[in-house]
Amino acid sequence: MSAPQEERLAEENRRLGREIAAWQIQAQAWQSERQALESQAQALQTQVQELENIRRNLEHTVAVYQRCLFGSRSEKIDPKELEARIAQAAAEAREQLAGEKRPGDPPPEAEEEKPEEKAAADKPADRKKKRQARPHGRNRFPAHLPRRRIEHPVDPAQARCAGCADHPPLIQVGEDTCEKLVKLPVQYEVHVHVYPQMACQRCHEGVTSAPRQDNRLKADVSVIADVVVKKYVEHQPLYRQQQGFDRLQIPVSRQTLCDWTGWCSDQVEPIVQAMAEYICAQPLIQSDETSVRMQLANGQMETARLWAYGLAWAEVVFDFRTDKSQKGPREFLQGTTARFVQADGGSSYGPVLAALDLMHVACMAHIRRGLFEARAEAPLAVDLLLAAIQKLYRIESRAKAVGLSLGARLQLRQREAKPVFMDVGQLIATLRKDVLPKSPLGRALSYAENQWPAMARYLEVEQAELDNNSTEHALRGVVLGRRNWLHVGQEAGGEKAAHLFSLMITCKRLGVEPYAYLHDILRRLPSHPNKDIWQLTPRGWKETFAPKSPPPGPSG
Repeated sequence: MSAPQEERLAEENRRLGREIAAWQIQAQAWQSERQALESQAQALQTQVQELENIRRNLEHTVAVYQRCLFGSRSEKIDPKELEARIAQAAAEAREQLAGEKRPGDPPPEAEEEKPEEKAAADKPADRKKKRQARPHGRNRFPAHLPRRRIEHPVDPAQARCAGCADHPPLIQVGEDTCEKLVKLPVQYEVHVHVYPQMACQRCHEGVTSAPRQDNRLKADVSVIADVVVKKYVEHQPLYRQQQGFDRLQIPVSRQTLCDWTGWCSDQVEPIVQAMAEYICAQPLIQSDETSVRMQLANGQMETARLWAYGLAWAEVVFDFRTDKSQKGPREFLQGTTARFVQADGGSSYGPVLAALDLMHVACMAHIRRGLFEARAEAPLAVDLLLAAIQKLYRIESRAKAVGLSLGARLQLRQREAKPVFMDVGQLIATLRKDVLPKSPLGRALSYAENQWPAMARYLEVEQAELDNNSTEHALRGVVLGRRNWLHVGQEAGGEKAAHLFSLMITCKRLGVEPYAYLHDILRRLPSHPNKDIWQLTPRGWKETFAPKSPPPGPSG
């Protein structure tokens, strides 16, 4: 090979080497670009998944709001419906499993079937329960209502026998009666209090008169009690009551009505304090809170809180606070001799209970509510949980129906409820591993698992209930009222409202007629000894002063 050919060959080799190096650089660039695109694709997939989770959460939130606005807010589910759905899912699973069996396996018909599952599967899910016939006839009106007899005589022309020749007069052989409820018109009267002034007719000195009553208010306690009951029991705001006075041509301003309710709240404050001390002396206290709007001095609105502390279906005391901080529960529970507080998993309770050495008892209703709202995400799994929780509620209902004592109810829980409770806890822990943590069902299961140790204390504390619905029910009076009166007037107005809510809602829970109670204690308070103030609480008044038959309340 000649020298020129060798040079051309060397030049060609160098050129090919440069091209190969360029292609290698291009390949590396493409490789880097491919890796970058794969990273972007992975990031986009992650973002899509996050957006999908956000979309599902938003759909769940919208579905919850729609149910609150337009659907039934009840969480009750027919046990037979739950059993039918579970049995249907089990049957479908057995059919799917039968299709996957190997030739040597026994047929699915040979497998043992539980009697309760067979009975639930045999019943169609859409079968409706037959409505029980309502009893016929009308209930008699209460015996304490006054009766007025109105005679309807027979026309004299028709009071003669038409079958006899001489038409003798008819005689009464019986009578038919028919009772009708009549409302008498509202009637107010003015009592003129006269205080004669006595003096010596000779020296005209030593003028004396009878002791004067408190005449600062231009209304008797009967009127003030009626105004308070209408607002805090019947949820009539003061402006509507003012319109009622206007219809009767009685000039009463709204500020006057507000002054009357404020005066009443100041009078009953020692009674509410006695109720609070009684509640704090019990082994277990139930607690919950709700929001109320508070009007500031400059007319702006803020969200305040009414905290409820009470006993199961008995006394309840409301404490007004301007915020949801730990200060409210800490100050109310300071010095209590209780050992347990039953409440939801709110963030305000944890530090307070730890600081005051109190044990937390959780609420099954809050656990069940989250699961119920997320049931669309995993219907079968949630149905299994709800069915098991229903068993716990049926055990509690049976104990209350037969009137078991607290000790006997605790034994029943240990014997029947504890195994079911342990199974529910294990099922929650198992399901939580298979769902997304930030999904509605994941959040509900996380809340349930976090609350489960505190929930288990209801199996050990005889005063504890399965849920905190007693206190939530007490808050309904506040929720219904705030839709009408809308807000309270500054912090002082909220505290006065809390006193009156405490008395009126406690009266309802203890079966005490609110007007008769409030009317009577307002007359007794000025002369009642402070050491016996417990007698003026709804429970004490019912045991000491309440009439045997309920007196008629005011017409209005």
